[in-house]
Amino acid sequence: MKRVHKVFSFSNVVAMLALFLALGGSVYAASSHKINGSKIKPKSIPGNRIKANSLTAAQIKSRSLTGAKIKPGSLTGTQVVGSTLTGVNASGLAAVNYAVTTVTLGQHKVGGTTSTADCPSGQRVIGGGALLSNDNSASVNDSGPTASRSGWEATAYSGGQGVTMTVTAICTVVTSLAGQERTERDPDGPPIVYYRGR
Repeated sequence: MKRVHKVFSFSNVVAMLALFLALGGSVYAASSHKINGSKIKPKSIPGNRIKANSLTAAQIKSRSLTGAKIKPGSLTGTQVVGSTLTGVNASGLAAVNYAVTTVTLGQHKVGGTTSTADCPSGQRVIGGGALLSNDNSASVNDSGPTASRSGWEATAYSGGQGVTMTVTAICTVVTSLAGQERTERDPDGPPIVYYRGR
């Protein structure tokens, strides 16, 4: 009994109470104040610590997500706003037009015969091609979009008479070309071939 009394002296009890109050007060202080972003070290919270479906679009910095950060196949058409697409307007795909022109090839003509299928006004070409009435007597040398992207151009050479070439341009409304493409030129000359920007 004397031993217990020596351990729990008045000064020991007071010190213990002071310790418990100090710890309790700091825990209370921590629980009564919210932790804001400035108190969290950047990149210290992994994705698996964030509750699923807890973040809204308003909480994600604009343009901070790139295609590489989105799981392939995770987005459906209903999750993409049509007006956010650049280049070919999604709604414009419902109004695709085909422009077609046919020309008779000159026999043994130097430089071949070139013909262009032009898109309707306000539209741009998104594809096309050329067909010959006789593949045994003629060949298509060049085929591609025009420099202005307003039509499809093809050049063919013929060794026979009466061979025709039909050029087709697939056209639709395009919202913008700026920044969407780069150009490369055939070393032997036109037409300019356009590729999707990389």
